[in-house]
Amino acid sequence: MNSNKYTLDRFEGDFAVFLKYPNEKESIQIHCSKLNAQLNQGDIVNISSKEDKYEIELLIEETTNQKQRISQLLEQLKNRK
Repeated sequence: MNSNKYTLDRFEGDFAVFLKYPNEKESIQIHCSKLNAQLNQGDIVNISSKEDKYEIELLIEETTNQKQRISQLLEQLKNRK
């Protein structure tokens, strides 16, 4: 079974588009019917795959840390003079 970290980038129709974490140069699309978790854009997940079956684990702590880091960067940009 192959396992990698991905960020949920967006939903396109019936598919979720994930970008490989952290470089985001590779992507995979998974049909929403195959998602076994309630996910939101920006969530960091661990995806294990075997043939056409996916096991998706939401990485809560990493997602929270990433969202906080992005929020801080946005705040710094807003406060620039």
